Amino acid sequence: MLLATFAAPAALAAQASLQLSLGARYTSTIVHDSIVGPFDVRPSLAPDLAVSATTPLESPWSAGATLDFSWSRLERHDADGTTADLGGLGTLALTVELIRRFPFGLDVAAAIGGLKYLPGSESGIFAQGTGGVMPLGALGLTYAPPFGARHGLALRARYDMHRFLTPALRNEGFASGHLVQRVALGVRWSFGGAREVEARP
Repeated sequence: MLLATFAAPAALAAQASLQLSLGARYTSTIVHDSIVGPFDVRPSLAPDLAVSATTPLESPWSAGATLDFSWSRLERHDADGTTADLGGLGTLALTVELIRRFPFGLDVAAAIGGLKYLPGSESGIFAQGTGGVMPLGALGLTYAPPFGARHGLALRARYDMHRFLTPALRNEGFASGHLVQRVALGVRWSFGGAREVEARP
């Protein structure tokens, strides 16, 4: 019984794989308001780095977890076309996901988790903090063409959304927060015990 108890986690660890993803992320407007004229506040296009761990379940399903980080400039866009830099802004997200494998190197994932904003300075919309961890929902698509699958390489697309609200915005009358959508495109490299399994059609 002791051998069986320790053998199962060891077998899962042997089948588990790690993935490193690098790409670019677009983020929609996080604040829309009008003082003298309408303006939007949104992050600029940002580099995106993600580390994932996956383990196979009952075929064709897998489970995984992803830690995702990006860093950009926060910008204010006025109606007259002018842009103002509001400082640096990072995001850190942790999600757990269920992955469905399809033929021809295609994987589809659904994920839930939380996102934390990391502003460069506590001013403006972050003057009273970030408001903690924000719930996040995500969908992912990974395609590994035959020539890439042999080397653990795949194309990765990920879409997620959350509601953005900080204490400073709440004090200004923003009650429900603004729906923020993010899209990341990049390349994923897989390594570990499950890479050969993932490469099969």
